[in-house]
Formats: sequence, C-alpha cells, structure tokens
Amino acid sequence: MTESTLQGGASIAHDWWRRLNPTDGHQSGPHRAALARLRRAATPTEVMLEPEALRLVARLPRRPDRAAVLAGVLAFVRETDDHPVARAIGRSSLDDEQSALVSEGRFRRLLQTREDELLEAMRRLVRQMKGRVHVPSLSHAILWWGSDRWEKEMKKEWIFDYYNVFASSRSSAGTSAPSAPIQTTP
Repeated sequence: MTESTLQGGASIAHDWWRRLNPTDGHQSGPHRAALARLRRAATPTEVMLEPEALRLVARLPRRPDRAAVLAGVLAFVRETDDHPVARAIGRSSLDDEQSALVSEGRFRRLLQTREDELLEAMRRLVRQMKGRVHVPSLSHAILWWGSDRWEKEMKKEWIFDYYNVFASSRSSAGTSAPSAPIQTTP
C-alpha cells in the first residue's frame, strides 16, 4: 500500500467505525448484530464472512487481510479517545512505572507481535483500554504493522508515546517526531 492510501485508510476505518457506532450511542439492530458477529470471529477469514467487514475491505482493497483484522478489532471499540493509543496506555512520565495502563513487559510483547497474531493482540489491547481507543491511531498502526515504515518510524513513535518522552516538545511543535536524541548514560 502506498503511504497516501494508508493515511486515508485510517480515515476510512474511522468513518466505517463511526457508521456502526453512532454518536448518540444507539446502534441499530443490524449494526449491533454485525458487531457481535465480528467480535466472535476468531480469524481474519472469519471476520471477512461478515458483510459489514467486507464493506471496509472493499474500501481498503490492497490489503484485504489487514482490513479484516482492522474490522475485527474495531468491533470491540465502544468510544473513541483523544490520545493516541501508545500515549493512552503508557506512563504519565518516564520515571512513573505505576501510571501505565499496560505494563512495560506487555507493551514490549505487543511491539513484537507478528502479523498472524495481530487480531488477538489488538483485541486484547482494546479490552484493556475498556473499549475507549483513539480509532485513527489504532487503525493507522494496524494498517502499517510489520511494514518498513512501522519498523523505522512508527514503532519509535509508540515507544516515545508509551514512555511519555518529548511530550511537551511534540505538543508545542505540533509534530509527532522527537525533537532531540535520547540521551543515555553508560
């Protein structure tokens, strides 16, 4: 997938999720049933058996398997959050280990998740977040997971966000990239 397709993919996924989860919180019967079937699907192939998932796959045709994973994960999201996923599950400060929603060990295992384990790993993460997730951030990560861009850029962003490194410089500069190198002591 090209970068512009994947950038738009997060927006497409958010629109798809929003259609199934209206802002008033009242899902129609067919949407509620579709989400329940998506939550019960154990594999991306089972997810694709649901017509609602195929609507997302049709809008993201270059990676149908990844679109299916995305549909299967977003079925567990109840409301969207303002914070990117890694920021929401991470520490309030670099030194405050206790403030993280997800332990450091679990976070490290999440970052090492193979593509064939992504559906269950991301569902577990959404459940830990009690269904409140920044849908565009989650969608973007799932669409890029395992790619060169994920390995070279996005994984670092998740690490910086989880440990709350450079938070003040990013918010003031409006960028997601770190403004200074990490200093380590021997």
